[in-house]
Amino acid sequence: MSPHLQAQLDRLQEQVQALQSKNRQLQAALDEQQTLASEWVARRTRELQAEALEQKKAQALQNVFYRIAERATAGLSIYDFLKAVHQLLGELLYAKNFYVCLSHPSKNTLDFPYYEDEKDGNTMQRYGIPRKRGMTEFVLHSAQPQLIDADRFRALQDSGEITQATGDLSFTSWLGVPMQMQGRVRGVLVVQGYEPDVHYSEDDADILGFVANHVGAALERQQALEEVRNSEARYRSVIENVGVGVMVVQDGRIVFANPSMVRIVGHSLEYLQTHPFTATIHPDDVPAVLGRHQRRLRGETVEINYTFRIITADGQLRTLELSAVIIEWSQRDATLLFVVDATARMQAEESQRLALQQQIALNDMKARFITMASHEFRTPLATIHGSVELLLHYEERMPANKKQQTLQKIDDAVERMTHMLENVLVIGRTDAGRLEFKPRALSITTFCNGLVDEVRSAMARQLARVHLQLELPPATQLFWLDDTLIRNIVGNLLSNAIKYSPQGGDVHFAVRDRGDALVFTVSDQGIGIPEADQAQLFVSFHRASNVGPIAGTGLGLSIVKEAVTCHLGDIRVDSTLGQGSTFTVTLPTHACTPED
Repeated sequence: MSPHLQAQLDRLQEQVQALQSKNRQLQAALDEQQTLASEWVARRTRELQAEALEQKKAQALQNVFYRIAERATAGLSIYDFLKAVHQLLGELLYAKNFYVCLSHPSKNTLDFPYYEDEKDGNTMQRYGIPRKRGMTEFVLHSAQPQLIDADRFRALQDSGEITQATGDLSFTSWLGVPMQMQGRVRGVLVVQGYEPDVHYSEDDADILGFVANHVGAALERQQALEEVRNSEARYRSVIENVGVGVMVVQDGRIVFANPSMVRIVGHSLEYLQTHPFTATIHPDDVPAVLGRHQRRLRGETVEINYTFRIITADGQLRTLELSAVIIEWSQRDATLLFVVDATARMQAEESQRLALQQQIALNDMKARFITMASHEFRTPLATIHGSVELLLHYEERMPANKKQQTLQKIDDAVERMTHMLENVLVIGRTDAGRLEFKPRALSITTFCNGLVDEVRSAMARQLARVHLQLELPPATQLFWLDDTLIRNIVGNLLSNAIKYSPQGGDVHFAVRDRGDALVFTVSDQGIGIPEADQAQLFVSFHRASNVGPIAGTGLGLSIVKEAVTCHLGDIRVDSTLGQGSTFTVTLPTHACTPED
């Protein structure tokens, strides 16, 4: 084999090795992008699960409080009401065993209107029991929630605080909270468990305490407002911790709103109580909310839960979930509302939806890349393979010009594959957020002339049918630009204009100084772009439906769009099918000197 041919083959081998290196870089970039996307989705999923759990707790409290208030106004007997409370309490904490005690200090006796226990049954459901030094009496005496396990029970016995406890005492955990009526401790709510894994906590004490306030208010309805005020500290602690707002609406005005409600709607308490209750609601949602409110007051059936939007004092838009029930307030009908801020949950759901869309888009991009690679790489690889086979078997019999043509085919095929891989690597850097903007003082005319010379050399055959016209500013004028991004913009737009003008015609390239920006215009008289394809024109791997056999990857315009975005510019396209296209790129910049 001749030295000249050997040198060309060596150069070919180096180019193939470089191609393989770029292919490995591409694979590494794709793997890294996939890993980052997977990690982000996993992390966001964990965050959403935690937020969903907290939201579920808040909704459970909201629903239980709503139903307790509903039962309190249903005209039930004390036993039936307390039985309903027992069933609802089981949705919030372990309440298999539950009883209620009412105290009569003037008589020094206790009543147990409701008592359900897996050990004692209902045998302890009695009235007029003399007060002793038992566990229930200890709660009444201390006026504080009491958490008692076996060890503390023995300690209280040893100290003399409890000496006359009754009933089955084999419990593992016992929780009693005081219940206020008429402004004083007049009862106790108790839950207890016998299983080894039952252990009540301070959170359980807060929840049971809030239920106790509702029960006390129901048993003494004529002092409901006073009961709410007396239990305000406990009420605020529980409601604010779970993010539940409570308010009472009467005659179209808010007559009570807890601190959590004030925080949720983002307006002061004074504002809420001096304006109609619809004042903070989004205008588009007012008719629906007002309609439900009026139907509820008329006694019509209204859905228990629904959402609506409010506008805070600083203009934020929030989405709230509401439950409502009719109550008596100051001896007149009113509406008691429980409200949860659902904004974070809905935003989290939207974020999860977007994350899934991004993952789907990534998978779709990978699939389109595989399709493109299998199609676009097949032709140059076949060219390389056929040319190498031809040289291996017929090199000695081939004339010099034929050998040179064969080697040129190989070189063109390698160049085409290299260009495709470079485009894919640019897209990979863009998706990973690594496409950088590094401006410098640049003579745009000198730069574009050099770029045009490169295009003339690479596309000599296509240019034979095209008349290329240039309109550039003076070569001495410098502008603050990133030459790498400009190469991506101008190179791709020019090559596309030439490539998609298979019948020839004029291709006009102009750069105009507008003072605060440079305007690049590339127009052709080629095949044009169908209107249906123009919306997806800058999407990676998308190609217009009329390109036919013209080779391409669908990456060029996507790269142009990202390069323009890095320059904080914009791009516009005007195209008519069969008549040609005009791309206009506007890049904000300014003239400069070499010293800038």
